[in-house]
Amino acid sequence: MHVEKYTKNAVGHLLLHYGRWVAHFGNKDIDHLRSDFNYNLAPARGMGDFDYYQKRLSEVKCQNRADVKTLCDWIVTLPKENFSEEQERRFFQTAYDFMAKRYGEKNVVSAWVHKDEGGQPHLHFAFIPVCIDRKKGIEKVSAKEVLTRTDLQNIHPEMAACMERVFGRDIGILNGETAGGNKTVMELKAKELKQEVASLKELKEQSIVEVAQSIRKQPKLIEAITRAIRIALGKEKPPIIRDREHIREQSR
Repeated sequence: MHVEKYTKNAVGHLLLHYGRWVAHFGNKDIDHLRSDFNYNLAPARGMGDFDYYQKRLSEVKCQNRADVKTLCDWIVTLPKENFSEEQERRFFQTAYDFMAKRYGEKNVVSAWVHKDEGGQPHLHFAFIPVCIDRKKGIEKVSAKEVLTRTDLQNIHPEMAACMERVFGRDIGILNGETAGGNKTVMELKAKELKQEVASLKELKEQSIVEVAQSIRKQPKLIEAITRAIRIALGKEKPPIIRDREHIREQSR
């Protein structure tokens, strides 16, 4: 789990990305043949995600400054366990219910589960950070007051406890990535790349038969090998470089 905060200028592009409403994306990890398996857990409101974002934003106090963060996105990744389809759906529904109760369902803009990218399926819980103005007693937008240090410290263990109640066991919400606090997308991508490199190094001295056995034990090695070949042939940029370029494009 990790969270990102965005200004108004980025919201339109992000909501199109979450819903796969445009034909081309900067993220080459997306397999468009699998995009039909994505689904949105947010309630149907009879309007598009961006229209609802604008409507809800108009109902609350929001400072008219370019740097105000008007959308937050919690990314919740399915733990690497052997979940059935039903269990996977229950995991994401539980995560949605937990987040909607925490931040207010009327503030939820969208909650897309992506199953068409490399790696584990994950939920983008996108919401407007709304809280009560203590002086005026009205609703206002303030990511700083909603995503406090206390909230960021507590959300992982509280989510883990929630999942344990639903599944009757620890399913691995608290791990090396979450126990030490939130990491940015770039930090997680860097960690993912290091893991892929380490996996490839393990294969270096193995015979073909041993490589086949390793792939049977860790099917995701195929993805790492394929990506390494594409990067080596110049057909794909390393993920860190690609994501930095994508972030620069968004900020223009």
